[in-house]
Amino acid sequence: MIIKEIIVPENIIPCRIDVYLVQLGLGLSRSQIQKLIRGKNIIVVDKGTKPNFILRGGEKIIVKIPQENKLPLLPEDIPIDVIYEDEYLIVVNKPPGMVTHPARGNWSGTLLNAVLHHTKNLSSVGGDFRPGIVHRLDKNTSGLLIIAKQTKTHLKLADMISKREISRKYLALLWGHLKENEVIVDAPIGHHPKNPILRAVVPNGKSAKTKFTLISRFDFLDLVEAKLFSGRTHQIRVHAQFIGHNVFGDPEYGGREERIGGIFPQFRERAKKLLKIAPRQMLHAWKLSFVHPTSMEKMDFVAPLPEDFRNVLCEIAGENFSLVY
Repeated sequence: MIIKEIIVPENIIPCRIDVYLVQLGLGLSRSQIQKLIRGKNIIVVDKGTKPNFILRGGEKIIVKIPQENKLPLLPEDIPIDVIYEDEYLIVVNKPPGMVTHPARGNWSGTLLNAVLHHTKNLSSVGGDFRPGIVHRLDKNTSGLLIIAKQTKTHLKLADMISKREISRKYLALLWGHLKENEVIVDAPIGHHPKNPILRAVVPNGKSAKTKFTLISRFDFLDLVEAKLFSGRTHQIRVHAQFIGHNVFGDPEYGGREERIGGIFPQFRERAKKLLKIAPRQMLHAWKLSFVHPTSMEKMDFVAPLPEDFRNVLCEIAGENFSLVY
């Protein structure tokens, strides 16, 4: 257990305790700090403490950081698709089937293990097992990720994400057809009431907003662009399920064989064939746009579709189908 005692300066501008502690460079992300607060490992002496507690100056904060017995984070010689790199950050195209960073049950073979073999210069934000990780993708979702090399860059990028200043757009295949060419889903997401590993739209969840825009329509599937306005766990998959258009191939959110009975009989055999070549959800982090936190240059990136997604599209649209980037 590491114990830190922090005295807040008298002249600070009032701000939330979680925001203040992130800026101190403790090596903890904002979500980690919030978790420590909820677990009573961060307290403001003589005052009640919540993640939204407002510091006004002069407070004494006790921070207790539990030490976990974990395997060391080791670099591994795994090929990665680096889309862009400079001294401040890396943009990587993550393949499907790869976990973003080590965690219980996945201590090796992750994207972060591969990145550490590529470079040792990563931000300390995120602690010993998530250094540099600005945002994540599900194991079976492919596409673009930003990884920070410097702490200052990491904090700025995290702030940009929270302020919706980083545009993240995904490609997804959805069961059925959207009623309109553009559908906005604004519905709170929290833990699933029956399965804590999954997420669901729940009344007391965190605010979440996704925009689905139609790109192409096929017999029983729609190819859409999904734009995130928030970054909740499994957000696109949960929102797609919520509006009755589950992501094709999604094994956890109703996107596989359970949907076949709901389409016209003449398409059912074809759907079964497609599911055999779609072992995962057909969801790909396609486009990423942001202003570089140091150079202030506008950055725009596009990640080509992985092989399995391309194979499904060719099967339903023909070999001549082309996606306008």
